[in-house]
Amino acid sequence: MATGTRGKTLTAVLLWVVLAVPVLWAGFTSRMAHSLSWWGALTCLVVIGAGVALGRDRPLVALLLGSGLWLVEVIRGNPFTVFAAMAAFGYLAGVRMDRAGRAVAALGGLLVLAGTVTPLVRDAGAGFVAVAGAVLGAVVPWLAGRARRQYLRLAREGWERAEELERAQRVIAEQARARERTRIAGDMHDLLGHELGLVALRIGGLEVAPGLDERYRQAAGEARKAVTAASERLQEVVDMLHRDVGSAQEESVPELVERARAAGMKVELRTVGDGPHPVAMAERALRRVVQEGLTNSAKHAPGAPVTVTVEHLRSETVVTVTTDPTPGPGKHPGDSGGHGLEGLRERVRLCGGSLRAGPRSEGPNEGYGGPAWKSGAGVNGKHGGGYGGLAQESGGRRGEGFGGPVQERGAGFEVRARLPHVPGPIAEPDPPSVSAAHLARARLRARRTRVTAIVTAVTAGAVVALLVVAFTVYDAVTSVLTPHDFQGLRPGQDQAAVARVLPDRSRIDGPVSGEPARPPGASCRYYGTHANPFDASHSELFRLCFADGRLVSKDFLPTGRGP
Repeated sequence: MATGTRGKTLTAVLLWVVLAVPVLWAGFTSRMAHSLSWWGALTCLVVIGAGVALGRDRPLVALLLGSGLWLVEVIRGNPFTVFAAMAAFGYLAGVRMDRAGRAVAALGGLLVLAGTVTPLVRDAGAGFVAVAGAVLGAVVPWLAGRARRQYLRLAREGWERAEELERAQRVIAEQARARERTRIAGDMHDLLGHELGLVALRIGGLEVAPGLDERYRQAAGEARKAVTAASERLQEVVDMLHRDVGSAQEESVPELVERARAAGMKVELRTVGDGPHPVAMAERALRRVVQEGLTNSAKHAPGAPVTVTVEHLRSETVVTVTTDPTPGPGKHPGDSGGHGLEGLRERVRLCGGSLRAGPRSEGPNEGYGGPAWKSGAGVNGKHGGGYGGLAQESGGRRGEGFGGPVQERGAGFEVRARLPHVPGPIAEPDPPSVSAAHLARARLRARRTRVTAIVTAVTAGAVVALLVVAFTVYDAVTSVLTPHDFQGLRPGQDQAAVARVLPDRSRIDGPVSGEPARPPGASCRYYGTHANPFDASHSELFRLCFADGRLVSKDFLPTGRGP
């Protein structure tokens, strides 16, 4: 037997055992109001077993078996024995059925039978119990199971969609990182090519130096050729990588700011600190941060004032491009596809630094040191430890900021990078997890669904309980024949005279098990002895029998002879 089949069989057996406990309790003890005979208990166990066996492939049949068995037990006066079985089959039918139409028809038929057949066979009180029990034990569990099924389907389809989006996002991020690495390769050529050119020049000068031994002159010539060949090969590799990428901007930060001003932007440049300036790759990354920040501000917040702040510290340089809030409903620079910021993050990471892009933080810590800075934090909220991550501290949901909406739009937007003068360990990029955000929202919806089902069931139970108590009190108060009036009645009295002291309603319709034999041709009515339905003697009854318009007998039925 396969593992899956064995597990399903074991689950079905455990369910049958649990649902059989109330039946066995009623069949082998006398603690319940109506105990079951051995054949009655055996019948219930067989029907419940059939429902469990058919529940996986034919859940509607299982629901009909459970609800039908419960309705029969209600008519017999025992509504508690198989109530759990009906509720379990109702919930499983809601979870396992594809279409709701047949289940709705079956539940509607159950309510009709409970409201019509039960009062005819027993009394109005039993009909009320049947309808209330059908709602609580069949309709509410079926609705809960249906909600669970819809949630599982939504979650499954959502995860499939999330996986597709996450794969596409990773491809886009890899493409952006590849483009940025290609730009870095061009920067490496500019730096190394210049240095190799100087080396070749010095070797060439050595080669033509007077008085140099011919052997050394020949070695210097070979060294110059080797350096020149290395520079040419470096150029070829960079050209191949750089084929589809435009040349990098060689403007300095002040030149970038001036060019933005000339284009009509309101840009202010602040340079503070007396620390050393970044060199080589860090200096190029600094220019790229300023360039990307100005480009995003011009694209998504035209007309908004922009402040570029460069702070030279002892061990690092911090650059911040702050865009003030726009007066109308606009987009933040982080609301675009985010490919430029993604590539910029890769460049800063490879320099050993960290980058933050999001709504501008307000508070006492705002300034050149950086508001609410988290070095090395990833966009999904994780900490990478040290440099190399990106702190996406927006007010939005997790996984948003680079290409997703951010909150707190009135606070403006800023791009800030920390570039160490001595690079630390480079952490692997921590891409934003769209699926993590979907998972959090799916769990929230699941909790809300469970809470809604629980609140609905508890509310329905409380309402039904209050109605049952109210009806019980009403039935007891309006069907009382006082002992004084009962003692004043005499057999042979005219029925009309007796009716003047009788209450408007009878307690039950009868007959009562264990009562004395009725007089031939007589019809009997049953009345309560007091108005407290919760007293230990609540089942005591007065019986009055009439024939030919006269009272022919009166009897007191003690508690031991109750129904």
